[in-house]
Amino acid sequence: MRNLKNRYKGLNLKSILIQNTDEFCRNTTLHGMKYVADNRLKPSERCFFALSILTVVCLAIYLIARVYDKWSTTPVIVGINPEPTFITDEPFPAVSICNLNQALAAKAEYFSRNSPEYAMLQLLCKREVNTSMLRTLTNWNNLESFILNISQPCEDMLLDCRFGGRNYNCSHIFHPLVTDEGLCCVFNMLNPKFMYVSHTPLTYHNLTNYIMHKPVDWYSEKGYPDDLPTHFYPHKVPGVGESLGLSVTLDVQQAKYYCSSSSSVGFKFALHSPNESPNIRETGIFIENGKESKLRIKPYKTETEQHLRGINRNLRHCLFHNEGNLKFFAHYTQRNCEMECVAEISRKYCGCVSYFMPKIFNNISICSINDAKCERKVMLRMDNRIKSCVDDCLPSCYELNFEVDSFSTKLSHNGFDISNTLVMNMSHLYVEENIAVVHMYFKENSFRSNMQTEFVGISDFLSSIGGLMGLFLGFSFVSIAELIYYAIIRPYRSISKFTQTKDIYETLENGTQSRSAIPTKTLNRSVKKRYNNNVFPSVKIHSDKKHLVDHKMPLPYLLSGDLEKHGKSGSYGWLE
Repeated sequence: MRNLKNRYKGLNLKSILIQNTDEFCRNTTLHGMKYVADNRLKPSERCFFALSILTVVCLAIYLIARVYDKWSTTPVIVGINPEPTFITDEPFPAVSICNLNQALAAKAEYFSRNSPEYAMLQLLCKREVNTSMLRTLTNWNNLESFILNISQPCEDMLLDCRFGGRNYNCSHIFHPLVTDEGLCCVFNMLNPKFMYVSHTPLTYHNLTNYIMHKPVDWYSEKGYPDDLPTHFYPHKVPGVGESLGLSVTLDVQQAKYYCSSSSSVGFKFALHSPNESPNIRETGIFIENGKESKLRIKPYKTETEQHLRGINRNLRHCLFHNEGNLKFFAHYTQRNCEMECVAEISRKYCGCVSYFMPKIFNNISICSINDAKCERKVMLRMDNRIKSCVDDCLPSCYELNFEVDSFSTKLSHNGFDISNTLVMNMSHLYVEENIAVVHMYFKENSFRSNMQTEFVGISDFLSSIGGLMGLFLGFSFVSIAELIYYAIIRPYRSISKFTQTKDIYETLENGTQSRSAIPTKTLNRSVKKRYNNNVFPSVKIHSDKKHLVDHKMPLPYLLSGDLEKHGKSGSYGWLE
């Protein structure tokens, strides 16, 4: 009994794991493992297979790491949407028209050089200005009101308007807006209650002319609301061609020029999404007076699959509508974000912001022409010490942009009639010096948007890994089940059953219950049939203390009384 006790103490988890590992190698579906555990092979042969397995495992790990790197760092790919987008389902672009003249000469000549109005006038004309006088303008509305009063009104600039084949009073579809090019006239832009979070511009305070059209909210990700009224804006694209586009007749009033924002006379146009502010100074196109121009519009739309929301924004490189959280604008676009960013940097490094920037700060000074050097460094990021947030303004995951092809020809009506009766009734000299006719229209009825989708999805990732593991090792999910079984489940069961056998052994050793009192059937059921015989040590059996019977039996057989199978019926013998 003492020898059995010592053998029992020598049985531990390590021996169980070693035996299970050997059985796993012999029975697993993984290629080559059975040769490593085959005792019939020479050690050199077993080492060859072990090295082969190690080599293919390292190669598989390397290739899987490359697949994972592609999956984690390049999750998005941009492709072409197979479904066409019809232009009649999209809004007509917002159109901003600016006269290069910043002030009417007849009004500018009445201001005294020491007046705040003169300081504001020089600011608009980008001339040297009395900084102390300008900094007294603590109310931004004073500057907006001044720009509205000193600039050419929209009703004087826009002589005739036609949209979607219908003639409109221009003041009913255009409204003034202060931009980086001074006062401009804007068509089809969002109503301020949908456009801004705070500080609605003064130019928006009176939009009574828009009563005939009900304002609705629109942005590229959501589109138009389902319950659209009969007449609304932003207007949808009426159709294809010049007849269903937007046509305007403009008067530059060259004789009333006081100062130009450029080195020429004429207009600047910018076509942009209805829910973003225009960037006329940097991206606007020139329209020359004395000519008829055609602007052929080509839309560009980007869409993103909704399940990409779960991917980090720095990996998908775009922001959804509810992720922007801008302070001044209600809708996130890259342009709106950049405007707020530049205003923040300008306030931080220059102590002021330009008059056309978002009003996201209280009691902040307006940048004068004397601050232009600092402002230029901010705008162009010329100083490395200035940490810009512009790079954090990612594109929107849903965007609608417009590209314009411009064509023009000379306006004239010498000796013949023209279709534009308004122009025909003017003198030839006035038309050449002041009038511009512009047509904006779409060329095609539909287009295909760009669609951002998963480059390597979870199914593609698993397929790639499974293919590599199957190619090199014959690995599958069944192999995972085998690993779990031989590494966890089987050792646990063996230890649990061995613990039950220990209880029976201690009962016999302590004499608390005689061997004859333990039914053979109970032992057969609880020990013999439920235990793996290979787990337990073998013992030698004596028929008595003097005679040795050369039989070795596993412990469960010994305890279950099956000695008669080994030629010792009716005798339990002694345990060595």
